[in-house]
Amino acid sequence: AAAVHRGTAPLPAWSGPGPRPCFAPVGAPVTADRLELLVDIVSGAGGRLACLTGAGLSTESGVPDYRSPQGSYSKGHRPMRHQDFVRDPTSRARYWARSLGGWRFFDAARPNAAHRALAALERHGFVSGVVTQNVDRLHQRAGGRNVLDLHGRNDEVACLGCRRTRPRA
Repeated sequence: AAAVHRGTAPLPAWSGPGPRPCFAPVGAPVTADRLELLVDIVSGAGGRLACLTGAGLSTESGVPDYRSPQGSYSKGHRPMRHQDFVRDPTSRARYWARSLGGWRFFDAARPNAAHRALAALERHGFVSGVVTQNVDRLHQRAGGRNVLDLHGRNDEVACLGCRRTRPRA
């Protein structure tokens, strides 16, 4: 049986780049019953459990999200559409300029407790892998081995003609 910590702990000192993110999704309060139910689900899955993660998981690491009040969309940034990137040299130049500036920020981010916990669950056979919408590679940097990056990764670039990839750094 898995041990359950029923106490509450203060947030650790902030060590990410920039100010501590302010956004955390509002959910139901964590109660002992809910936590025990989660432990039962995870331990009873026999390692056949995959976790889906998104931007909210990396905000504790200082990686901005898109949809929160402080997110990228609230500042007027919109994602680049593939067709605009391919067809329009000005859009492509804008994308690469933003990408170059943003890369340094992503490269400085470090995995947080949630990334490390998922990697530990995978390492101990409770989770078969992680499917993430994030491009920050923080799951892998925390030790996750079976990670599917749905939206690609920002630590490498790919040629659209020949499909070769190269490290960004």
